Amino acid sequence: MIIDVHYHSLRLPADEERAREMVEGWLLEAEGAGIKKSLDEVMPIYRDYVNDVEGDRLVRRMDESGIDITAVNIVDNVDFGFDSERIMRINGYCARMAAKHPERIITFAGIDPRRPDAPALFRRCIEELGMKGLKWHPDDGYYPNSKEAYAVLAVASELNVPLLTHTGPLPSSRAKYAQPIHLDDIAVDFPNINIIAAHMGDIWWRDWAALAKYKKNIYGDLAMWQLTAESKPHLFRRYLREILDIVGPTKVLFSSDGPVYEPLVSNKHWIELIRNLPDDSTDGIKFSEEEVEAILGGNARRILKL
Repeated sequence: MIIDVHYHSLRLPADEERAREMVEGWLLEAEGAGIKKSLDEVMPIYRDYVNDVEGDRLVRRMDESGIDITAVNIVDNVDFGFDSERIMRINGYCARMAAKHPERIITFAGIDPRRPDAPALFRRCIEELGMKGLKWHPDDGYYPNSKEAYAVLAVASELNVPLLTHTGPLPSSRAKYAQPIHLDDIAVDFPNINIIAAHMGDIWWRDWAALAKYKKNIYGDLAMWQLTAESKPHLFRRYLREILDIVGPTKVLFSSDGPVYEPLVSNKHWIELIRNLPDDSTDGIKFSEEEVEAILGGNARRILKL
């Protein structure tokens, strides 16, 4: 079983100029990792991949790439100016995607903890909308171990659902809020919450690994790492081997961070890159089939209780 634990429900802005600016930002990030594609080349692909309200095109691509289950998430940022009614409507769109494809899609709620009614809104997402976890982007301007965050995490702990939270720097956000060390408090104070650090901290992966080695409820996903795996395979193999040697084979989860990176490295190819890890040991770095199977789905199946 292959499980993608990190996928975004996205819509391109209706304004063509703003839409192209958004995609240009993604391309600039990819170019920094060594993958260069033109805007005109990928815009038609993005138009097909996003604005997929019912998830039909997502499921089609899952079939093509061999993904069995995808966790689709919403990102909420109070700075966008959405009121509580609107963010619940957005979460509702995502939840209906899972309701239409109950065997293939699960959803994580996006509720910014800075909202005064955030705990109640998150509870509604789980109890009324049937969503299965919480998604945060603390680099929007809040610490994941703040007082406001803890009020929402208390609900997650009560309802026994996981947290998927961004870690690592990004071009347009505040990196200090997304340092892995802030997850240490959560792991100690909410031991029954499974914490998935999106990107494993990215460039801060060693900081994440230092926590995941000792905290049984801290995990990490491979979102964005397909860029390194494609453009710098020697580096990807070396880093991943070191990660597995530090934290063990049970802590790393497959993810795509789709649909952002799909036009750059297809999910089918991304899965092939991971599946082929045991076949190439010319660099002296070895992976086992058991490690690959754990990464692709075994770990997520256990952590998400699927």
